[in-house]
Amino acid sequence: MEIIIREALIEDYEGLCKVYVELDEHHRLSHPELFVKPADFARAKEYISEIIDDHDKAIFVALVESKIIGFAECNILKSSNFPVFKKREWIQLDSIVVKKDHQNCKIASLLLTKVKDWAKFKEINRIELKVYSFNRSAIEFYNQKGFKELNKTMYLNL
Repeated sequence: MEIIIREALIEDYEGLCKVYVELDEHHRLSHPELFVKPADFARAKEYISEIIDDHDKAIFVALVESKIIGFAECNILKSSNFPVFKKREWIQLDSIVVKKDHQNCKIASLLLTKVKDWAKFKEINRIELKVYSFNRSAIEFYNQKGFKELNKTMYLNL
């Protein structure tokens, strides 16, 4: 199986949405109080176009036989202008997603390598991400790749 990793094009829109559907379903089933099934496409075409056109954002797609089977979405963030925060930039990894029928094929690792390469190209030496605590497979993947826990988001329903 030949896997191609490349930057997304706007022509990839529908293929990306099919992968987003799997991601969104996983989140919706785990937290129905936060997530709903969209009536239309999983993401607006303008949203994808904005990422593709912005030099500080990127979507990398994984293709098998010309079909999108996964992607990584990331962007560059900068620390706020607050006296106690060190001035810095980092890559915020929003998602690495691989369709269920292609998981455990090292595709997520290939996508993460592409994000690391992009960070190096941008001369940024840190990647951060947020992951929901229910997503045990993602947490395990990131731990295996050397990511460390930085903080926790907690909530209280009233």
